[in-house]
Amino acid sequence: MSDEEDEELLDYSRLLKKTRAPKRGNKSTDTTTELDQRSVEITRNALFECIQVKPNLPKQCSRGQLNQLSTPYWTTITVSKGTHLRTVGFANKGMVTLFPEEAAFLVSRDALVVTNQDDQVLKFQDFCMMLCDQDTDGWITFDKYQVYAYLKRLGYIVLRSKYSVPVTKEIDSPDNTTATSLWDLFCRYLSCWIYKNNRLPLVWDYKYSSYREIYSTLQIIPSSPWYKPFYKSLCRTFDWDVYKPTSSFKKKEPGVPDFRVIVNNIHDHIPSLHEQNQLFSQLVGVPNNSYQPVKNTELKEFGGGPTFVMALVGDAEGVSFLRMIGDGLADIA
Repeated sequence: MSDEEDEELLDYSRLLKKTRAPKRGNKSTDTTTELDQRSVEITRNALFECIQVKPNLPKQCSRGQLNQLSTPYWTTITVSKGTHLRTVGFANKGMVTLFPEEAAFLVSRDALVVTNQDDQVLKFQDFCMMLCDQDTDGWITFDKYQVYAYLKRLGYIVLRSKYSVPVTKEIDSPDNTTATSLWDLFCRYLSCWIYKNNRLPLVWDYKYSSYREIYSTLQIIPSSPWYKPFYKSLCRTFDWDVYKPTSSFKKKEPGVPDFRVIVNNIHDHIPSLHEQNQLFSQLVGVPNNSYQPVKNTELKEFGGGPTFVMALVGDAEGVSFLRMIGDGLADIA
């Protein structure tokens, strides 16, 4: 780079269509020195004017109102424009309502203008302060928002995760499809009264009195090392349900998410083996076709296990993602 390019001033006045600032030279005349100082002052003032200029909001900009008097700090949409609200928000008292992370992201993209109860326009910095406050809604944190915003910028549809247990379809047995006549009921009641000692209930709830009735209530449970029917899970659940962008997406019936994400700070400990097993237990029976394996990085025998994504948030490292795959080991101790 030449010395002439090094000495050239950054002319911010061009942005305001003002006079072009000349290059600074080595002339020692007073007139030239004063001219250079005047040009530098004009450029400096132009810089401050450019910083203070407020960006023009797009025409397709929605508007909402935030109630900061009570938690949770939800934003109610008053004017809806554009397609930004198609995949965000929920219905509350007949109005489209946004969670704090959804409103903050739209404000950062200049797609939403939010005012408080005093009709003051809130900035993105105001939402960041709310996201850092643990009393915002008791769930959202700034780490979770960083993951949310990262995935939204990539084009994914991101919703708060809902804990769901796979529902097994009930199979109708031949006995259930056969109608019970009054004669059968009379014979059953009579036999129970005559052979009282032989017809005692066989289970604790006194509901069934024959082996056929007990066998009809059995269900087929998928084999899983994480299945514990009498254990109440106390560990955390997933944070975000992530969907690939599609035109047929519906907020009321989003369906099974393509990815389930749990957020963890890079300075915190990784979930223990017991916590990971409980997370895998929530994915039993859920397809994981969207978790495409990275080439030459995954063993084939582990490719069919339950899978989720762990997002690690750092101060300067940004957001990193780990793919966690259940290998079927319940205990390695």
